[in-house]
Amino acid sequence: MENHLIAVREIMPGCKVATVNQTEIMFGCPSEVLKVFAKLGQRVPGTIVLPFHFYMHGVVQASLEFPNYHSLFAEQRYFKGEKMVVIGTEDQVRRIKGLLALTLLGPTRDSMEEWGIDPQEIEATLRMSDHFALKKIGTQEIASIDDLIDFRSYDAEGLASISGVNISQDTNETFLMEMGNGDFKTVDINIDEIQGPPIAIEKPNVLAPRGVFGVTSLSKMSTGFDSDGYTSGVLLGINNMFVSVDGVPWMKEHLRTLGINPHEIVAHIITHIHDDHSNIFDLIVNGKIFHLISDVLGYRCLILKASYLLGISEEEVMKFVKLIEFKFDRPLKWYGAEFEFWRVAHPVPTFGFRVSMNGKSVIYSGDTCWGKNLTAMLEAGVISKEMHDQIQGVPYMKADVIFHDAGGGLIHPDINELGNLPPIVLQHIVPTHLPKVPENLQDVFRGIDIGDSWNLVPASSMLTSTYAQVINAPIFKNISEFWMNVVINQGTVKDYPCNYDILELGNPGKKFFILIGGSVDVVADNEVIAKLSTGDFFGEMSLMYGLPCNATVRSRSPVRVMELDKKIFMQLIEGTHKDSEFMKIHQMRHVFMQFSMFRSMPPDALNDLYQCAKEEKFLAGCTIIKKGDDGNKLYGITSGTVEVFDVLDNGVRIHIADISEKHIFGEIALMQNTKRNANVVAKTHVSLLSIERDDFERVMQQVPMLRFLIGKIAASRR
Repeated sequence: MENHLIAVREIMPGCKVATVNQTEIMFGCPSEVLKVFAKLGQRVPGTIVLPFHFYMHGVVQASLEFPNYHSLFAEQRYFKGEKMVVIGTEDQVRRIKGLLALTLLGPTRDSMEEWGIDPQEIEATLRMSDHFALKKIGTQEIASIDDLIDFRSYDAEGLASISGVNISQDTNETFLMEMGNGDFKTVDINIDEIQGPPIAIEKPNVLAPRGVFGVTSLSKMSTGFDSDGYTSGVLLGINNMFVSVDGVPWMKEHLRTLGINPHEIVAHIITHIHDDHSNIFDLIVNGKIFHLISDVLGYRCLILKASYLLGISEEEVMKFVKLIEFKFDRPLKWYGAEFEFWRVAHPVPTFGFRVSMNGKSVIYSGDTCWGKNLTAMLEAGVISKEMHDQIQGVPYMKADVIFHDAGGGLIHPDINELGNLPPIVLQHIVPTHLPKVPENLQDVFRGIDIGDSWNLVPASSMLTSTYAQVINAPIFKNISEFWMNVVINQGTVKDYPCNYDILELGNPGKKFFILIGGSVDVVADNEVIAKLSTGDFFGEMSLMYGLPCNATVRSRSPVRVMELDKKIFMQLIEGTHKDSEFMKIHQMRHVFMQFSMFRSMPPDALNDLYQCAKEEKFLAGCTIIKKGDDGNKLYGITSGTVEVFDVLDNGVRIHIADISEKHIFGEIALMQNTKRNANVVAKTHVSLLSIERDDFERVMQQVPMLRFLIGKIAASRR
């Protein structure tokens, strides 16, 4: 019988809280949920039930780091004799325990030795983490993760008991709470709507500049506890290429707000693995290879954290996170820029850096102890004098802008102490890691908003700044340099504001548009049928066939486009024989956008899929797949429903599942290169897209994460 004494309320999609016997239990823990509780004026429950999937729909669903920090440091629960309780399966508990131990206590000696870290660096890292670590109450002995958190696995019967209630996993992301009298309550945290950013991302008035060298803020540079803002992160612009520094939660949404396609980020710098600086898993699971500029220790820490979150081996994660290694004792030269890195003082391995180009420099301090607290570490023998002097001297280093930690407390610099530096030093410092600049220092330091930019070396001309964007547009892949010269010289560049209808349904088409920066929605019948970003194009079909526009194209951020007149465009497609390619893209683009796994793929890989995909139609009752056949195709349903079934040796027909539109099938045999393990028939009239094995394998070489996403679907159906 459904129990009405257990009250359940939703905090945000993917998270609900059940109240029973005056105890609150949280189911699911999506990224930034701590800030949602703060906005609601509610306390985070002391018991968290882990979701089935730690990462899903582009969001970390088991983001326990900051709820744990808040419990330990803000509420001081540990020192009051309380522990956060975490419930899950044995594997889930193993993974979340490993993740929280890594991010709170740092990497272990055994791990660092296995990774081949230099012995001196191991000792320095352990001294640092031991210095900052919480101690067992009344002693100087370092508290283990089990001392700080009560981890509980479901028992042999699949139950975990708390406050007189038995909790068990039911079906996918659904849990049962059973009272002793047999009454129960179902808690369903399946996500029925898109998880949007819990804090609104303010929209800047202009696009992020694309120049030779500069830097743009991704957020207002706040903290992981601030309910009104996102954490520190910037974009470096280097020769018209973007490098992200310390990703913020909902990274893709922040980038799109700035008018940047996430696929434009060519490399990433993660100064350390705390969640407020490394919440970039929507970019790691993004299709393209993720290039990380780091030392080996920072790289291996991120790989291990990703392994825990994604539930795959470190070796698998390394296949799509590639290291661009730097050394602390020498500069890293990267596409015309020069980086210098140094180790800083933080509970987990962290670094700061300076990047220079054409006589200009940007410094990013990283999260670090500084000032009198840093000197105390030197006097206690925790750090060397060389390290102390390097970190203390960062504000005095030559740079045009210095993003400097000013978060306060024991592990961050006090902004008032920074404010006592000489005025000539302060003029270059931009404080980070704090919600707002104190009133007494607002004439000394400036606050930051998303999109604030320092365009230190602007592009020499509009032609130069747009050239790289145009020649790298996937649709111009393999065209000759002569035709590219035509595009560059005949195209005109134009900017449009947010929410502007660039093309309108029913109006004649006059130009072909290439997105140089920004994002647009393609709208038909008041529904967004496609989302296009930098590198995509639109407007081709009305030009090619002399028809009115069949959809409205509306800017969803400030947009910059290159426009080609109809005459030039028609000469281009005739001279390059791209008319059939344009037609196939037009036919397939809106079809592929129905499937979530394809929406975040890079445009060049999508264009390859468009060219090899086929449309197939089956009448109700027709066989699509026969058990025992070769698994040589992947199918996606664009309309209708199919039935999956098996027939036993005695002739009994076993229904397995019905699959409907926007879902794929046939993936198991395709991924495992085996025979089909079931029959599939059309339950209704169905329209499908199909992709041959060889074509799909070729695309997966470009997009390694596609194999991971398809594998997840296959695993859920076994």
